[in-house]
Amino acid sequence: MANRMGKWLHHTFSFGCETGSDYDAFQREARADLRKQAKAAGFALHRFIPGHYEFSAVLRDETTGEFVYVAISDVRFCSSEWYHHVLYRTMAHDKDWTGGYNCWCSWPELGEALSKMRMRRFG
Repeated sequence: MANRMGKWLHHTFSFGCETGSDYDAFQREARADLRKQAKAAGFALHRFIPGHYEFSAVLRDETTGEFVYVAISDVRFCSSEWYHHVLYRTMAHDKDWTGGYNCWCSWPELGEALSKMRMRRFG
């Protein structure tokens, strides 16, 4: 899974008022990969929130219904930041944007990090 996203690691993304076709392709692949990593960790993609060269998502535990927030930073700046510094945290509900403590991992480690969070929090 992570190898597929690795091809974007040092890509120089387009700039503009609207996202470029390169970012649109990246975001489609990232969404699909996020869905796969989440599924493997026991979560479903509840909501995907596209942004202007960044995105966030809300995942829902398939057993307990608890929520987790995931986000990446703007891919145009610090080209590897989105890959090495993925934000994830617990949520009290699916619109809790302040959530629990911020946690960070790399994109390839996200599925494992979610699994560990699930075991700690949701038992």
